[in-house]
Amino acid sequence: MLKLGLRGALFALGVLAMAVAAACGGGSDNGGGGGGGKSGGSIRIGSVLPDEYDPVMFQTVQANQPLQLVYKGLVTYKDAEGTEGNQVIPGLATEIPTPTNGGKTYKFTLRKGLKYSDGSPVKASDFENTIKRLLYLGGPFSSFATTIKGATDYQDTKKQNGDISGIAADDAKGTITVELEAPDSQFLYALGLANEAPTPAAKSPFKKSNNIPGAGPYKISIQNPSRQFTLTKNTSFKVPGINPGKVDKITVVKESVPKMTQDVIDGKLDFMTEDPTDQLAEVKAKYKDRFRQDANPPNTYWFFMNHTTPPFDKPEVRQAVNYALDSKALQRVFNGRLEPTCNFLPALYEGMGYKKIDPCPWGDPNGKPDINKAKQLVEKSGDKGMKVTVWANNKDPRPAIADYYRDMLNQIGFKASTKIIDQQVYFGTIGTKKTKAQTGFTDWFQDFPHPNDFFEPNVSKAALASSPVFNFEYAPSPAGVDATLAKLKPKKPQDVSDQWAALDKKLIDSGDIAVYGSELSTSFFSERMDFDNCSGVHPVYKNDWALFCLK
Repeated sequence: MLKLGLRGALFALGVLAMAVAAACGGGSDNGGGGGGGKSGGSIRIGSVLPDEYDPVMFQTVQANQPLQLVYKGLVTYKDAEGTEGNQVIPGLATEIPTPTNGGKTYKFTLRKGLKYSDGSPVKASDFENTIKRLLYLGGPFSSFATTIKGATDYQDTKKQNGDISGIAADDAKGTITVELEAPDSQFLYALGLANEAPTPAAKSPFKKSNNIPGAGPYKISIQNPSRQFTLTKNTSFKVPGINPGKVDKITVVKESVPKMTQDVIDGKLDFMTEDPTDQLAEVKAKYKDRFRQDANPPNTYWFFMNHTTPPFDKPEVRQAVNYALDSKALQRVFNGRLEPTCNFLPALYEGMGYKKIDPCPWGDPNGKPDINKAKQLVEKSGDKGMKVTVWANNKDPRPAIADYYRDMLNQIGFKASTKIIDQQVYFGTIGTKKTKAQTGFTDWFQDFPHPNDFFEPNVSKAALASSPVFNFEYAPSPAGVDATLAKLKPKKPQDVSDQWAALDKKLIDSGDIAVYGSELSTSFFSERMDFDNCSGVHPVYKNDWALFCLK
């Protein structure tokens, strides 16, 4: 589907927990699948670091990669590449239950003897406490939990000690019963995310915290949240089916993308969470024996436009941006790693919601933009000449993406400038309504293999209850999206693929967001790493560090 001939097989998702989605592309011809390799040793990883370390509050891939090793849920994802990596498997629960009550009730039983990294026992009641924290703090993924009966009532009352009627826990028996408001085909997928993992109630305050113990194959120690943290093996965590991790210690340090690229070349770092930018051609040519590109995880890039802030409160302006988009120019900014698209759902979702929108209502994404049409719409809006601030973060190539967007807005009639802030605080900043961010960079990488993972957090009314939000439009978009999601969520995505595709087209036709492409992700390792066996490319985590190993 994307560059280099990558093509994902059709996703074949089931409504129950043993559902499996097909591989998100095979990547390059080289690169390992997680087998073999030695155990032990220490490695260093370069990163822009997590936006948050609190498991209910993080938003980014850079947070998900380490935190999923520290906080395992009742269910989790298999530590494997390709098709296998999309499998939901038992985590802290002994098995994945078959739902009863018309698909609305799930009963889980905790494994015996589980302990958190601080040595305290894992209790059934800790799960409800986690869901309460997620809802009370308005974690960015909180909308995924609102399908639980009583969750929205708890969220509305804003009382820490309130009850969520749909969760019943028995600490003595180690059982957790969850009742949903309605059948939800994404429930188990969302349950596998780190933000719904049980944590000890006594050490999980109803405020953001970087010191919450977890139950997982690694434990985290944060030396400086903006500079460095380490993961070390949690030798007491032994759960069948969950990879205990091959590396004993992982040190993660903050670096700029150019520096971490050079440090991987020089062997000062063993892996980088980011994609080489200016050095991409050199890396691909000289170090192809330890470099690969994959369409993993499925992703979409677009420019958000705040519907509550001028000039983007006017549909003419939002339409103008769509007509003026030059995806081919942005492809050059990505050094060829971007595939232009008109769809919100990535092409890897073929068979469960993706259907190429052709013709694209705003012009061929591989063709030339219609600048004259855009200028006419800006003139019609009455906002010509208005000052606009384009927001982006400092991770390469995002400043260059912002520069392109600024220049395009100036070309169609605005007085635009850029505001670049640090990656760690970016999404939390623009996701706070009082910031009044007018427009700027955003993207979305799959959290779990379900089309609703793209729609609900980014364009629904339900997502606006989170703090910070992902819905940077600050409005449900397009009108009626929430009602459509309510109808589709109970059903297997592949059974209603055409309806998901219709929703995708409705969103694009509205012009409420400005989609321009999907990217290939890279994996670049030092010579010390066993690239052939342990590159760990994963459809949910991007790279599963539990699979990393040294030669």
